Amino acid sequence: MNTFYIQISLFLLCISLYLNNKTLATDRAPGKDATPELTDHCLISEEIYEKNKHLLCTNPEEIVEASELMKEAVAQFNYFTTSKDDYKFCRSCYLCHPFFCEKKHQDYTYVKKNEYTIDDPDMYNEIIKMLWDPEYANLINKGSIIRKITRVYNKNLVMIQQRYKDSSSDNWKYFYALATIADVSEGTTVIVIVSADINDHNSKDKRSYRNKVIEKANLFKTDIDSENDIRKGKLKKTFVNIAGYHVEKKNNYVNFTYIDSVSDIQILITQSFISTIVKKYIVDCYASSYLKQIIRKALWCFFPHK
Repeated sequence: MNTFYIQISLFLLCISLYLNNKTLATDRAPGKDATPELTDHCLISEEIYEKNKHLLCTNPEEIVEASELMKEAVAQFNYFTTSKDDYKFCRSCYLCHPFFCEKKHQDYTYVKKNEYTIDDPDMYNEIIKMLWDPEYANLINKGSIIRKITRVYNKNLVMIQQRYKDSSSDNWKYFYALATIADVSEGTTVIVIVSADINDHNSKDKRSYRNKVIEKANLFKTDIDSENDIRKGKLKKTFVNIAGYHVEKKNNYVNFTYIDSVSDIQILITQSFISTIVKKYIVDCYASSYLKQIIRKALWCFFPHK
């Protein structure tokens, strides 16, 4: 597994465990507020838009092109999440119900798929808030991931910059991508992320990246005023063909699926680094010894000893 994929998997595991544990805590201690302070930072898309509307794009053509691109991305993403064809089973875990598999797209690009179940349908809106709010991603991955909105097209479509730390060298990498949130049907929401031809003025990486999954992304061109460390080439650029979350509310549970196809990230994770991630991203987030036991058992499902 690569660094980006490990961080995402643990981020989703943390959400899954937190939400399931929240339900358990509510059942065990009725009348007490079981919501950690963490969820206070979750914002709905309208609130995020209001907070970032100073970044509103002023180019009407770019807004239209971004919207058309993400319509295609959502359609392709829905295919990946609902299709069962050609996926190779990787691993499952009984504890928090994750399911891992991958497939090849057109014989040369891998698409990874994780499925999780939260045993409480009332958590549907809260899950969406967690996944869409960049501040939550920064909080749960503090010191390893920095995500921010860099441009706003409308309340449901933005451009993001995400930085993340390379496990083998402690160097930072980054990518720019468009991100959209959409209701595809009643009780089903998707959040889709796609990199395009975004010129960030990296002086050491002027390659023209080609999206191998979403063809329309290769026609979308824009410039972004990036920070000095990116301009000077101090961070390595990476590229997201497609990634995102499919969240569906069922009668007795919420099912959410994570999909990703990411280029140029092939860092193998050592067992010692896994231990570091566990402490930093999960165990330190929650003081409950009961939850720590659940986390340790669940991590065995991710990284079983051979």
